[in-house]
Amino acid sequence: MQSDIAIVLFVILGLVFGSFGNVLIARLPTGEKITGRSHCPLCGVHLRIIDLIPVVSYLILQGHCRSCRKRISIRYPLVEAAGALLFILAYFLVPTKIPLAILLAAILWLLFIIAVIDASTKEIPDILTIPLIAICALFAFLQKDFSIVAPALGAALFALQWGISSGKWIGSGDILVAIGIGFLLATPGHVILWLLLSYIVGGVVAATLLLLKKTHRQAHIAFAPFLVTGALITLIVGDRLLVILP
Repeated sequence: MQSDIAIVLFVILGLVFGSFGNVLIARLPTGEKITGRSHCPLCGVHLRIIDLIPVVSYLILQGHCRSCRKRISIRYPLVEAAGALLFILAYFLVPTKIPLAILLAAILWLLFIIAVIDASTKEIPDILTIPLIAICALFAFLQKDFSIVAPALGAALFALQWGISSGKWIGSGDILVAIGIGFLLATPGHVILWLLLSYIVGGVVAATLLLLKKTHRQAHIAFAPFLVTGALITLIVGDRLLVILP
């Protein structure tokens, strides 16, 4: 019974964070203040509370603005639903320690928002990466898995690539994300697995886009989505993979 209540609370929290994530995704790249009232991205009309219920409002309005009736991007409910799923995932990864689960949920949410912004703008705001590092370090400390070696390993690899390519292969934001994920994963073995998975996922996606002629060899592809995907896989099945890998 208590676990059912906890799951419901995590879903609600995830939807709320997902809704706020939409604000960050829409406003941070443009420099707009994140404290202003929510408004329609198409006509600018301020939204009422009834229009701000995560996922539900989008479904009730059938994906259209109540004022201008123009279609609103499906991204909004998807980001909100993703927030709920990430919070549930965090709960199941740390089911016996609710405060730690909430902390992990915040980390996963931050990583997701970073990935979405990087995918759409090819930039990672420092206002997200700095808190990410701090929360990941705190999570590792509370888990008694705090290590400098793990984040240093990931950061060193990306810093090397950044230096060799003068920032053409890897951005400075990727280095900061690597530090945060390094604290989160805690051990060099998990960090190496994460890097391997990230490059595999990135390679498969890039090859697919090239085959479909959706990109070209000189195009810059955002790497944060692959780093986040690799981190999620490592968190979920990393222990099992490390056992079976030579």
